[in-house]
Amino acid sequence: MSAKLKRTLAGGIASGLLLISAPAWATDGSVPQAFQAGANTIVKMSKGQAHILKSWTTPAGLYGYAVQIAPGHDLIMYTTTDGKYLFMGGLFNADGKNYSVEYGRKYLPAGAVPHPVTPAQVASGLKDTTNFIVGNPKARKTIWMVADPNCIFCHKAWQKLYPYVQKGDLSIHMIPVGFLKPSSLPKAATILASKEPANAWARDEKGFNDAAEEGSLTPMANIPQEDRLEIQKNGQWMNAHGISGTPFLLYKNPAGGWSATPGMPENVKLFMEQVG
Repeated sequence: MSAKLKRTLAGGIASGLLLISAPAWATDGSVPQAFQAGANTIVKMSKGQAHILKSWTTPAGLYGYAVQIAPGHDLIMYTTTDGKYLFMGGLFNADGKNYSVEYGRKYLPAGAVPHPVTPAQVASGLKDTTNFIVGNPKARKTIWMVADPNCIFCHKAWQKLYPYVQKGDLSIHMIPVGFLKPSSLPKAATILASKEPANAWARDEKGFNDAAEEGSLTPMANIPQEDRLEIQKNGQWMNAHGISGTPFLLYKNPAGGWSATPGMPENVKLFMEQVG
């Protein structure tokens, strides 16, 4: 990416663990036997990409796990003791104590602990992202979308929103990240390295393989290191702002304040009415 393009991009968001491949560090023998069933479920659902950092018993009778999905993308997960059911998110007691926050501080790597962030606070950090615009920059409505090129829910959100882009009613500032699959970061970096990132993203979406949950873009053989680093920085920004999955949509509401929609909007017409 040229320095000029980088300045343009920087100026201008519950997915499932749907990953592939099994890196050697997915299991390293450090998980106690009692927690193996749950750990196996997590690794299986992540198609081998998850790395179990720590395991423990919770007061709720669930097993807790500190999990790394990709470098810089860490989270707390829970399973039943038999490993048949998997949970993510806050674990609260009757007094409102959030054990997930406590476990995150205790077991996740420094800087990986999610914390409450308002949409306005997320918006204030947009200047620190590398993003590119899809559609007419002068469109009446604008949203920012955090997305992984292999994210099936990002793809479905794109299918719902892109017609508004084509009509000239909406512009999308795409903030690419790459953590869902081993090919995610190379694809995202390839898109940034393209002369027309918006067109490259559109190609990835046009040929998206729903069954395999894979974007169609083939990563470049020699991806500029600068673009890889930009994708990694976007991922770090995502984590620092408490964005746990993709897609994540950020936008101004009709009142002029900032609003956010984590995940794919179910009713796109209603969603568009909420975008100012």
